[in-house]
Amino acid sequence: MSFNLLDSAKGLITNELVKKASIFLGESESGVAKAISGILPSIVGGIIDKASTKEGANEVVNLSLKAHSTGFLNNSGDFFSGDSSLLNKGIGLLSGLFGDNKNGILSGLIANFSGIKNSSATSLLSMAAPLVLGLLGKHTTDKNLQGSDVASLLKDQKSGLMNAIPGGLNLNNLFNGFSGPSTHTTRNSNARYVAEESTGKSSGSGLKWLLPLLLLLLAGVAAYYLFGKGCSSDNALANGIDSLGTKTKEVAGDIKDAITTTAGKVDSITGDWWYEAGKDVTIDLPNSAGKLVVGENSTENKLYKFLSNSDAKIDTLKGNWFEFTNVHFKTGGSQLDSTSMVQLKNMVLITKAFPTAEFKLGGYTDNTGDSIMNIALSQKRAEAVVATLKKLGTSSFAITGAKGYGPQWPIADNATKEGQAQNRRVAVNVKAK
Repeated sequence: MSFNLLDSAKGLITNELVKKASIFLGESESGVAKAISGILPSIVGGIIDKASTKEGANEVVNLSLKAHSTGFLNNSGDFFSGDSSLLNKGIGLLSGLFGDNKNGILSGLIANFSGIKNSSATSLLSMAAPLVLGLLGKHTTDKNLQGSDVASLLKDQKSGLMNAIPGGLNLNNLFNGFSGPSTHTTRNSNARYVAEESTGKSSGSGLKWLLPLLLLLLAGVAAYYLFGKGCSSDNALANGIDSLGTKTKEVAGDIKDAITTTAGKVDSITGDWWYEAGKDVTIDLPNSAGKLVVGENSTENKLYKFLSNSDAKIDTLKGNWFEFTNVHFKTGGSQLDSTSMVQLKNMVLITKAFPTAEFKLGGYTDNTGDSIMNIALSQKRAEAVVATLKKLGTSSFAITGAKGYGPQWPIADNATKEGQAQNRRVAVNVKAK
């Protein structure tokens, strides 16, 4: 039977190993399993990509022989035993395979794909890489293969690997020709997930597809009356067209309203969007959590109104998203600006005032630059906010997670500097009251 690297790697990931990783990382078993389903083809894809050149193939052989001689295959159960030495060695091999830059991007992609923390994705990659390389090293040793032999072996497995990449994980920007066959159906297959995680606001692109669709419907109505009911139905046809035309204008108006620029301005130095806070309002928080004096347009005021209103229900489809109006980061990184601390401290008080409420943080960017890098950056920013909230005193169960969406779900038009500034943001989703 011919040697298949991916299939052999799958055989190493037992249910027991998934369970150990889940406990060690503080993630759900389903999240770990989903992450691994994306990690294994990613690792194999990276090896195939690297071995596509003569020099790269020789590097792959050296790395695989090193992994085999280190004995990772015989100690796979010890990666998550509490001793981090194996994971540290794995990180070294991972860096040798991809380089630190691609490692960070891949961790962000896996975290975004599976819903686990970025740090957990890195740990799982540091476990998988030496195991996959160890398998290849064992086969190379057993068959006495050279770099060219390994390159030929891996090249023959590329087409099969393409079919193994799960939908929703696009590796094309990391490795040439590794987008996977099912990524084109991701939006449909994850429709509920997308709806739940969206801001509930239409982007400017929504108008581009919706209006043509309505025009097609309009043409359908016309065809029905012309060819289905005959010329005697001219009045009905006119009424139908008028009605549909009115509805088209209403929907288009709703989309336009949804992307109307929020009151505020762009900081000429930092490029951040500064919201107009509005007049001051005083909030007496319940459960002796304290008193807030904030702007009426602030995140705090909007959250308080939603959480204290018994008639305001949790939207399990679109989510209940509130943009942070005063959380900013140092340019190009995930380090919070000191001006953000006031609003984050207020957020801590809100979590204490509503102890049964649960929140999830989302990070976003504009659409400039590489989308994969943007997703990774937005993930780090969302995680930085969560870490700061916990450091400031938020209970661990109040925050259910953090996710970076990159340029997805813009709230303003990316064609303008003002719109881009608004889209570079962090938002909080109320998951439970």
